[in-house]
This record gives sequence, C-alpha cells and structure tokens, in this order.
Amino acid sequence: MKKTFKKRAFISAIAMLIVSAIVLTSATYAWFSMAKRVEVESMELNVTSPEGIQISANTSAFTTKLTVDDIKGESSTRFTAYEGNTNNIPETVKPSSSALITGGILPAFYDGSINDAGTMDCRRVTSDVGSGYVAFDLFIKVKSATAVKFGSSTVTSEANPEIPTAMRIALVKCGTVAEKADAAAISSVLPSNAAANKVIYELNASEHTTAAAALGASGVMTTRPLTSQTNGMITDGTYNNIVTNPNFIGTYNATVATTASQATINVDAGITRMRVYMWMEGNDVDCANDVAGATINFNLVLEID
Repeated sequence: MKKTFKKRAFISAIAMLIVSAIVLTSATYAWFSMAKRVEVESMELNVTSPEGIQISANTSAFTTKLTVDDIKGESSTRFTAYEGNTNNIPETVKPSSSALITGGILPAFYDGSINDAGTMDCRRVTSDVGSGYVAFDLFIKVKSATAVKFGSSTVTSEANPEIPTAMRIALVKCGTVAEKADAAAISSVLPSNAAANKVIYELNASEHTTAAAALGASGVMTTRPLTSQTNGMITDGTYNNIVTNPNFIGTYNATVATTASQATINVDAGITRMRVYMWMEGNDVDCANDVAGATINFNLVLEID
C-alpha cells in the first residue's frame, strides 16, 4: 500500500512538473518585446471548386480569385472592394489576440508587447482599420447550402520559416446579404455568438520554434487567447504575467481546427458575408522575438466538396 501511494505521488509530481514546464514556456515565449514587428509582404487569395463556388469583394462582381488590391479597394478591375469597406491589409503585423466573441458584433482584438520593465503593455483595438492584423469582408456565393473548407491554404516566410508557427486564420460567418448590397446593408449583417459560425485554423499547430522546443513545447498546442475582463474589456495599461493570468485568458469562442480537414464552416444558398481574419497570436508559445522582422506570404484557398 505504501509503495502504491509513493508511486502515485511520484506520477503526480511528474505530471505537475510537465504542467509547470508548459506554463513556464508560455510565460517566457509569448508576445514580442517593444519595437519588434513582422512585415507583411503580400497576400494571395484563391478560391477553386468544380462545383462553382464564387467569391467577391463587393457583392456584385464574382470571380474565383481576388488579389490584395481587390481587397484593399485599390484595384482597377470590377472585383474591387465595395465603397465604405473596413478591410485592412497592414504593412506590418503585430502580435494580436482574440477570443472571437461576437453576438451581433465583430470580434474584438487586443494587441500588446513586453516593455523594458518586463510587464505587458496591452490595449483593446478599437477598429480593424489600421490594426496589426489582416481583416476583410469576403462574399461567398453558392447555389445550395454547403460546407466551405480552407483547402491547401498556407502561410510562408522565406526569410524565417519559423514565423508561420504563431499564425492563425479565421472565418466568421456574418450572414446572408443581397446582391449589390451597399455598405450600410452589409455592415448591418453581423454574426451571432454560435461557435459553429466561426472557425479558427492554426496551420502549423504541431510545429514549434527552436527556442520554444528547447523549453519543452511539443506536439499540437492550441493557445488560450486574451479575453475580456468582467467589466467587459481589457483597458489600456500594463499587466504582469498576462499570458498565464486567469483574469485575462479564456478559450476561443469558435470551432478550433489544427488540420485542414477540420477547418470547415457551413454557408447557406445565396451570398454570405464572411469576415476573414489573419493574425499572429501573441499568446502563442511560438510568438517570440526570434520570429520578428521577416516577411509573410498568405495564400488562402477556399473549397467545397
């Protein structure tokens, strides 16, 4: 009996050691130090399907491929984004975080960095426009209800192959819009809080930076994002150990996918307003200074079965 008790105690001690190691990893390797940024070089958006899924940046001109200029609204073609859009393709990407909480609103994001004192400078982002993450409206047109999947989407960086380990892509289904809808009508179509209407995809969930692996990170590790306080938001300020502080972290209010086959979201027949987000998750163990300073290439591919 005594030996069994000692054995259980030993196993418990080992388990606690592993948990402590993971917490230590997250607390040590997450969020950049001040002045560290990742440059976004370009983003490609492709949609392919033999069954005729089509996409648009403006609810009227549909195609199977959109460019960065189309999404920005700077294209000279008919596929350009609608007037009054709040699309954002930043010149630099900053570590950000969101629990993807909706309920008649678009998701709130937070950004931040570790200051010279070793504490966290955190703030709530008040608008997607001008933020440090990619956000844009995508209109998906299908003839019958179906499931849309991410397909062979990729995030790459030639200069620093470790950058994609902290990246996320999310689709937030807002609802159905009319063909040739104006900005006011589009902005009024907002998502419910159902997790089934939101999918977040971590493309490189099983890969980790050399620095994170040295501290014990291994296998698929999903991250708990920053979330609102009981007063409804994280206010500007500095916080100690925000990565592991239970007052600031929660769970994704969305379907979380770590493989392409899991990354699907249902759309109804007609034209669906989908809000797309791409960001570097600051609360990811792989988000650290050694992945800063290179360029990122997004290639988002949407398909249907």
